[in-house]
Amino acid sequence: MRLRTERGFTLIEVVVAIVVAALVLAALAGVFAGGVRSAGAARDLAELAVAAESVLAAAGLERPLTDGTETGSDPDRRLSWTLTVAPEPTTDSDNPIRPPLELKRLTVSVTRADRLTPGVTPRSFELSTVRAVPRREP
Repeated sequence: MRLRTERGFTLIEVVVAIVVAALVLAALAGVFAGGVRSAGAARDLAELAVAAESVLAAAGLERPLTDGTETGSDPDRRLSWTLTVAPEPTTDSDNPIRPPLELKRLTVSVTRADRLTPGVTPRSFELSTVRAVPRREP
């Protein structure tokens, strides 16, 4: 009788190799899913930032800036925004010479209105700037 000296893998080695490959693939799938979620969040924030910049750029063009709060939304009603205009305090209040310009702080907050899910905080973006505007005569 001859002894067999065949080379190959045993069944247990094949099963272990499949389990290891499955674990590696599961880890890679998790990394890929995290990347897709991050890309979606970055896209949403970029869209909100562009909308906020647009609202700030348009502020004061059609009518003079007045202190207070104004709200609105984009034409598709997917994004809602709130613009707040307030006087910016300066240290020259005791100056007898009144400069022709005064400072206004403009703050805009943009929120995704189309993804309002109960229990989930909606994604929002806020920008603030200071603008010099003609002083109104009292």
